[in-house]
Amino acid sequence: MLKKINVLVDLPDFGTIELPLVYTMSMEGSEKGTCLVNCKIMLSAENLPEWLLSTAFSIVYTQAEAESANIVSVCADSGTTNRYHEIMLSIVSSYIKLKEDRVGLN
Repeated sequence: MLKKINVLVDLPDFGTIELPLVYTMSMEGSEKGTCLVNCKIMLSAENLPEWLLSTAFSIVYTQAEAESANIVSVCADSGTTNRYHEIMLSIVSSYIKLKEDRVGLN
């Protein structure tokens, strides 16, 4: 199911930016405790900030063996990054984790 959210990202030198985002979630394979989230930022080409290197990325949430922690991995289309893009990815992954109970896999 396609979900839509707006994420507010506060970036040094750029201020607070609202990013409209769509994403889908799926449980991966036979691995209990692994969730894949495919994300796309829905901004028109003329509204893309210069620091935004890729509008599409994936986040994988995996529950650690001890079940007291989660591992978050982000995969983006672009092979390069910058600090603003990294901050945005971190905020988006945290926001989705907090928003979706099943991402936490509690």
